[in-house]
Amino acid sequence: MGKKRGKDKTSKEDDELDLTVPSCRHIKKGTDQTLLKKLSGNSDWTSCQDCKQEENKENINNHLPQEAEEEQETGLWMCLKCGHRGCGRNSENQHAIKHYETPRSDPHCLVVSLDNFSVWCYICDDEVHYSRTGHLAQLVTNLKKQTSSDSIKRPQKNVLMEAKQKTETLKEDENEDKENKENGDHQKKNTKKEAVGKSQKKSTTEERCGVSVKGLSNLGNTCFFNAVIQNLSQTQLLRQTLNKVTEEKSLNIKPGASLDLEPIEVQLDRPGSLTLAMYHLLCEIQESKKSVVTPRELFTQVCRKAARFKGFQQQDSQELLRYLLDGMRAEEHNVEGTDGELKTLLKEYEKNGFLKNFVDQVFGGEITSTIMCQQCRTTEEEDTQLVRKMSKVTLDDAFIEDTDAMEQSMESEDGVLETKEYTVINQDPELAFHTMAARTIPEKQECSVQSCLFQFTEVETLTQNNSLLCVTCTKRQLGNNKSGGSKKNIYTDALKQILISSPPSVLTLHLKRFQQNGYSICKVNRHVTFPFILDLAPFCAVKCKNIPEGHNQILYGLYGIVEHSGTMRSGHYTAYVKVRPECPQPSSNGLTDGGGSWFHISDTSVQPVSESKVQSCQAYLLFYERLL
Repeated sequence: MGKKRGKDKTSKEDDELDLTVPSCRHIKKGTDQTLLKKLSGNSDWTSCQDCKQEENKENINNHLPQEAEEEQETGLWMCLKCGHRGCGRNSENQHAIKHYETPRSDPHCLVVSLDNFSVWCYICDDEVHYSRTGHLAQLVTNLKKQTSSDSIKRPQKNVLMEAKQKTETLKEDENEDKENKENGDHQKKNTKKEAVGKSQKKSTTEERCGVSVKGLSNLGNTCFFNAVIQNLSQTQLLRQTLNKVTEEKSLNIKPGASLDLEPIEVQLDRPGSLTLAMYHLLCEIQESKKSVVTPRELFTQVCRKAARFKGFQQQDSQELLRYLLDGMRAEEHNVEGTDGELKTLLKEYEKNGFLKNFVDQVFGGEITSTIMCQQCRTTEEEDTQLVRKMSKVTLDDAFIEDTDAMEQSMESEDGVLETKEYTVINQDPELAFHTMAARTIPEKQECSVQSCLFQFTEVETLTQNNSLLCVTCTKRQLGNNKSGGSKKNIYTDALKQILISSPPSVLTLHLKRFQQNGYSICKVNRHVTFPFILDLAPFCAVKCKNIPEGHNQILYGLYGIVEHSGTMRSGHYTAYVKVRPECPQPSSNGLTDGGGSWFHISDTSVQPVSESKVQSCQAYLLFYERLL
């Protein structure tokens, strides 16, 4: 008997995320192994057969080369059951989808792209990942061979097109040469130089302003990951900040004159593996000429930081975003190798806000919780980092659930309420609960982002089990109790309000789309309306950090959405992103929103959509960037 060959460890590590089991259960019903025999006489692999029939019916005799190019750009898909060739969902007619929707006894749900030979299942609404040695792999491989052997006619069309274009450009050049000769040779040279200069300026401007969008390969139930990455790839401030982080070798910290701290210079180590993987992926998405990018390295790094994402199980996009940002934050400013004195000094700088990591520079904000005792009228405040406070918009009651506050309000085993540390401030009680801008009370049935934020920042009364442990009232009782009796904490009714005190550069909102229903959890499919331009001023404190006095507007522009379709047990994540120019021109109202186009991305599928289509989606995560 022969010995079993052991698998190489290095190859096993490299193929850590490779699939060996098909991800679609419709492969057997949606394919036909005799398909190649049916297609043996076919030689046209470049056009949609339904579009061709419609053209023949309309008696269109003059086929321009540009029309063939446009047909190829929309994508051509072949049914693996019968061999039907139809244009994709990016086209106007969408004949491939119409072919699948035609009622039949057997489902014609599997199609293969004749551009990159990826397989898609319309029932799963996802890309199909299959074994390299299975029947589907053999069928796709044989199709590649057959199309390559029959594709001799395709380059001939391209040659004719190129020849025709070259003859036209040559004629134009000859006409230009005649005109230049009439004006003299010297003038001809200057004209050429100016034309070259203009073309170079135009190309550099397009490179600076153009932001590309690419599809992402599904590594096996990783649509939750792809949807978040699509939004992060369109976060311009994140890309700019990552470029600086990867280039910086030292950090100079110069505190203000008000602080008794000396300026220091810290030598920075190479960014961590997760940060570098994110940087390389964002660069590949922006610079690659391919239409689909594979995010294997970044997903591998995420799995190493958080083992819960291993195993190709369905996961939550919001949790992925939190783990990803926390992982990159932990890698930056790692001072484990520094001495104790420098480490202490760096912590002091961080407390005073001079050592801000790049994650907080992009996504970091601050909210302030203000509580006022209704007996002594003492006002107390507590600041919380907004990016680390995972608040959720609850759709059934239209308010943002403060999970941290709920945990703090629970009674401990000895019956004493756990309390947060609040800072007592000397403030006029009448000015305690004022916002930067006037607030509009939403209607009762309204379910929008503004109504949710209104409920989140509304003044609430703390009473009974949620009463406030008032430090001032307790001290007063101890001062009046001269007999030295037992010390008792004083709990009073109070008013509480949470307001944003430091607006972030990039605002992310998480809509809580699940609720407890008895012993089970069900999904909330209620539609939440969201604005393209969001004014955060009505939900901010009067005095906000980094906001000049007198400002009554803090505007944000929507540029990304993560949508979930399906149930709590299974579903699919997709992304809507707004592709904006890198160098937007200020508009007449002073905003820096330079316009752009919306795209809907489902793993490898990318298609342009209208703003009305975007507004009708069931948003799960919303990404806003600061405009004003």
